[in-house]
Amino acid sequence: MEVLFYIREDYLNNIAGDTIQFLKTKEYLNQLGVGITVSHDPHENLFAYDIIHLFNTIRVNDTYRFFKNACHYKKKIILTPIYWNYIDYIPKKNELELVYWNEGNRLRNEIFQKVDMILPSSEIEMRQIEKNFLVNKPYQIIPNGVDIAFESGKVDGFCSSHNIKDDFVLCVGRICQHKNQLSLAQITKELNIPLVLVGPVNNMKYYNQCINANPKLKYISCVSHLELVNIYKVAKVHALVSWYEIPGLANLEAGLAGCNLVTTREGSTKEYFKDLADYVDSTNLNEIRNSIISAMKKGKSLNLHKHIKSKYLWQHIAEKIKDSYKDLLEKE
Repeated sequence: MEVLFYIREDYLNNIAGDTIQFLKTKEYLNQLGVGITVSHDPHENLFAYDIIHLFNTIRVNDTYRFFKNACHYKKKIILTPIYWNYIDYIPKKNELELVYWNEGNRLRNEIFQKVDMILPSSEIEMRQIEKNFLVNKPYQIIPNGVDIAFESGKVDGFCSSHNIKDDFVLCVGRICQHKNQLSLAQITKELNIPLVLVGPVNNMKYYNQCINANPKLKYISCVSHLELVNIYKVAKVHALVSWYEIPGLANLEAGLAGCNLVTTREGSTKEYFKDLADYVDSTNLNEIRNSIISAMKKGKSLNLHKHIKSKYLWQHIAEKIKDSYKDLLEKE
């Protein structure tokens, strides 16, 4: 079985959730013997491939060009949509944003209608696609996954080397309005709880607002995989109070490492974490504040760790994807 993975050209220079999902899917499918070639060339010769696997319909323009090339070669197309109706959450929506999103919906609709199979990460994601695009397509739920390494971090060293107290609030993700770190900065300053932000800065103006709101927060721009494992291990709470998450790969990593979770209720978070996390409205500062206070008081529970380990390890996710490939090819 030969599969071509199509991904945006800047997936390594502009790292986001789709980057991690893409790389881990490839890594673990390789371990199962699936031959995978990676491309971002919309004119790639696709003759040799059995399946074309597309990723991401939020940044849809690149995906659409890849999709049209796959159609040209009359290939089986499978789609990991990474879709949510983003425009509903943008504060003070302007005309340009609406035009851009609606034009994107024209492209998304054609993709959703014509691919052979959709691999949403949750039932609620698929319901959004069905509702917004009137799609009736074969699909298989393929959850986001997590690497087993995140359960085995070490608690020594990080706090002393960064001059920070134990039991801090951690947020791992791009520094941008969508992730809502400014609310965390304001609340943790008020509560006098240490806050650590880890991730690339997508919006420098917004980053500066966070620093101004809480000059004591610790920002770490780039860490190795090993150091990130250790940061999760020593943190008390992972707070991802975004506009929405589906469900946030960092939530899975943090939960497996033993953090208590405070996360947005928008998206697929509840479908993944059940009653094992605290859910908040990203616009409600009082709700976020109370949930952080509650999560900081709790002891670390093994239940969330066990839940994630039993359902969301990448090796199990890859097996489901390989089965989906087989199902698609058997329909020929």
